Amino acid sequence: MQSNEVSVAQAVAEAPAVAAELAAMAQAHRDEHREVDQSHTQRAWVSTARTYCYQTHIAISAQPRARLAWLAELLYSAARLQRQPWYPQFSSGCSEAVSMAPAAGIGKHQLSWGCFDLGLPQPRYYRQLVSLASIDDNTQVIVARSVPDGPALPAQARLAYTLNPNGEVVYWENDKLHWHHICCTPGAGLLTPLTDRLLINTLRLLRLDQTERATYREEAGQMRDWLHSGRAAADISAQISLPVTSD
Repeated sequence: MQSNEVSVAQAVAEAPAVAAELAAMAQAHRDEHREVDQSHTQRAWVSTARTYCYQTHIAISAQPRARLAWLAELLYSAARLQRQPWYPQFSSGCSEAVSMAPAAGIGKHQLSWGCFDLGLPQPRYYRQLVSLASIDDNTQVIVARSVPDGPALPAQARLAYTLNPNGEVVYWENDKLHWHHICCTPGAGLLTPLTDRLLINTLRLLRLDQTERATYREEAGQMRDWLHSGRAAADISAQISLPVTSD
């Protein structure tokens, strides 16, 4: 069973295989879900994680090809934003460079944490190695894995974790930008690690995961609406510098 955190060196070494796995999962989901501008969430049991992985896909219409690299870079840099227009639960974040070179097949990586208001008494912090890979001309992948190191956390920060496979896949084809949000978490950090995993697995097994699924669908819908709004480039350029892309 995967531990909640792995060393930075292990996360670096695992990133290429996880990126390939995420890309394959995304392609399989696209092959099944062909509706445009409508999200779809599915889940699958991951034996190594001993929990479920949730995959959400949306194909966003009328998107120029330049948006592929732009959105991938944005998702890679998401912890640096003051706000994430597609996910208002994001509160704050921080990132820093990694001293070791990325593994073969990974363009770059960083250490970061993000803080999210999940409707719990305390916000949850996700501290991760984030890796960016270009799989082919039309596919870019962001891998995120929980690690014990990174930028200093605020005092009393409450951690939550992500396991493999976890991340984002961005794919462009025929003026449609496909966003795959793939999330594998062992719980919300409510209890001890093993008890937390048992609790979330019980809720998921009993199909009491409607709120979790709704969160993924809402996020996909907000991403679609934001990219359609014509505000995306301006919203981001006001926060961080990214390559220019036309709205």
